Amino acid sequence: MHDSDAERLLDNAEAHLEMHPDSAFVELDSLDRSQLNTSALRARHALLYSIALEKCGISMMNDSIINIALDYYSNKGDQENTETARIWRKIILEHAGTVAIADTLQRQNSRIIQERYADKFELVEKRRQAWAIIVAALGALASCIMIIRRYAYRLKQKPDDEAMELIRQRLAVLDKVLASHISSDDKAYRISEEEIENLIADRESFLISTKIVFKENHPKFISILEQKGLTDWETGYCCLYTLGLKGKEVGEFIQKKRHYIISSEIRKKLGLGEHDTNIGIWLRRLLSETEGI
Repeated sequence: MHDSDAERLLDNAEAHLEMHPDSAFVELDSLDRSQLNTSALRARHALLYSIALEKCGISMMNDSIINIALDYYSNKGDQENTETARIWRKIILEHAGTVAIADTLQRQNSRIIQERYADKFELVEKRRQAWAIIVAALGALASCIMIIRRYAYRLKQKPDDEAMELIRQRLAVLDKVLASHISSDDKAYRISEEEIENLIADRESFLISTKIVFKENHPKFISILEQKGLTDWETGYCCLYTLGLKGKEVGEFIQKKRHYIISSEIRKKLGLGEHDTNIGIWLRRLLSETEGI
């Protein structure tokens, strides 16, 4: 017996394939794609989904879905499932070849199904990326709370007005995020998502503001980066790594085709060679050494 809800649903759909393929298709199509959180689950779902479509008499015009399974199983050396995927891929292509060019309805239905299949996985990926940025933002907010506590013990030292305004803004967002997760109110959840989106929508400003907030709590760390010639934007870029984001996530967030070049330029300023340690590890180590974290 499998453990996860997704595996149990796939087991159930597979059991229905022969006698009730329409029920199997509905189960597979309605499955929350975020539950397919491993390549193995996605491959199995693609295989069963493709078989269910064929058994329901819905011919696909290409092999894009079944190839997800075929690629995975062949790369894993799973001969049994590879052979199964190849058999059904052949069936799918044979049936596609029999659909008349004039049968626009069949072709349109096939395209809609394939687009929906891809869109559901794309939506899950976008949500994953958004939550990675949210984690980064919440990390910065946690730093803000530490800043405020620090100022409580240093009342004679006036905090930077710009930094404190940014802190207030981010704490306001944090309040709404926390409220949305405590509440079961869908409206509160949507509002909190909008607040997060607004906070990070202007990527250039978000990076610079993150640097400003970081400087208040980690002045020595930021000072070292500034001494190495990093701009405010580049320093904010480094702060994202320090908050725990990975290179791919940082690149997706800044949405710059020059991400690799930018990373290389920053590494040069930091004195890191192309094959030296991971930049995120290096930055977090520097933060630990300079700030005692």
